[in-house]
Amino acid sequence: MCRHSSSTPAAAPGWPRAPSLRAAARLVLVPTLLVLLGTVLIVVADGGHGEDSKIDVDAGSLLSSRRAVGMVRPRIDRFPGETTTTTAPPTTTAPPPTTTTAPPPPTTAPPAPEPAPADGALLCPVQGPVSFVDSFGAPRSGGRSHQGVDMMASTGTPTVAPVSGRVEHRGNDLGGLSWWLSGDDGDEYFGTHLSGYENEDAGRVAAGTVIGYVGDSGNAAGSPHLHFEIHPGGGGAINPFPDVAAAC
Repeated sequence: MCRHSSSTPAAAPGWPRAPSLRAAARLVLVPTLLVLLGTVLIVVADGGHGEDSKIDVDAGSLLSSRRAVGMVRPRIDRFPGETTTTTAPPTTTAPPPTTTTAPPPPTTAPPAPEPAPADGALLCPVQGPVSFVDSFGAPRSGGRSHQGVDMMASTGTPTVAPVSGRVEHRGNDLGGLSWWLSGDDGDEYFGTHLSGYENEDAGRVAAGTVIGYVGDSGNAAGSPHLHFEIHPGGGGAINPFPDVAAAC
């Protein structure tokens, strides 16, 4: 009867024996240690050759080591107890809205009415800049004498009733456009050389009412003025200069 033996079979004659595990390790480690020792000796020998002596390092090794370690960030040094202060940017405050108050619309006051004349007094018959001299009785063309006062003013200057009464508008060749006023005081007043009428056909008017405008109609061409006369009680003309000088 045949029995199997547990021992390792002997190598066949003529074949080399396989090396053991320890022998293989010695074959690998010994050359490696010799290489490392030689590298260390070379580094030590080159250490005193100055700054120009450099050790060649494999770039691939450096890159692989950097990937393994990662990026090294510098440490921020602070003094003991020092705190970090962060200054926030200044905030901009919008200016408050401005409110503009529009000024009230100008109020145009109506012209003040002419004050009522005192007893026996007249209102100035020309309501505007005017100038005049005492020319009553001065000679005029055709052997006439001047029966009134010439009140020089710009064309269009208003003429008014010197007293309250009844007004009529009519003209003639010598004076042109004219008005006659039969005053409540019993006297009559005459104005001529007008450029136009106002309150025509009004009949009764109060003192100061506009009844015409200064002009140069009739024989006053080129010299605008109001020829003004006073006829007490409807009779003959008297010198009006003292009255208009007091009123104007």
